[in-house]
Amino acid sequence: MSKKVVVISSSPRIGGNSDTLCDEFVKGALDADNAAVKYNLEEIRFHACKACYRCKTPEMKCFQEDGLAEVLDKMMEADVIVYATPVYYYSMCGTLKRFFDRCYPIFRHLENKDYYIITAAGSKNGDVLTGIRDFIGFSKNPTEKAVISGFGDVKSQPELLKEAYDAGFHC
Repeated sequence: MSKKVVVISSSPRIGGNSDTLCDEFVKGALDADNAAVKYNLEEIRFHACKACYRCKTPEMKCFQEDGLAEVLDKMMEADVIVYATPVYYYSMCGTLKRFFDRCYPIFRHLENKDYYIITAAGSKNGDVLTGIRDFIGFSKNPTEKAVISGFGDVKSQPELLKEAYDAGFHC
């Protein structure tokens, strides 16, 4: 059965390490006849959450009219969600955190999703996964399927590119 896959890339560098791993994941998902879409948050104009709670309505819509409405709708429809981030100071990048804040209208309505986490860093120090896993944990019946972590230049690591591709193919 074909799955709906949404990949959220938060890399500020299009074609950077975490973004490249996202592309491989998407290739694998598409080759397996899944419906896959990748959103690069750097290409979407969106504002920070204002903590006004106006989104807590049956429509689950933020009052801010920016580029995130489509992304949030696709996440609600998805079977598989991938969150990808470069590692900055041992944590997720600020763009992904700002995105998570804007997921406030829907995060408790994400049910029975499979999750993949992609990270890329210069070293193996730190624990970027805690904040991402905490966010995923707010959804209902989440399943973490895999973590794909790259260190250094991922384009020179064919085994890592294959790992990302295979995860997409078998999602």
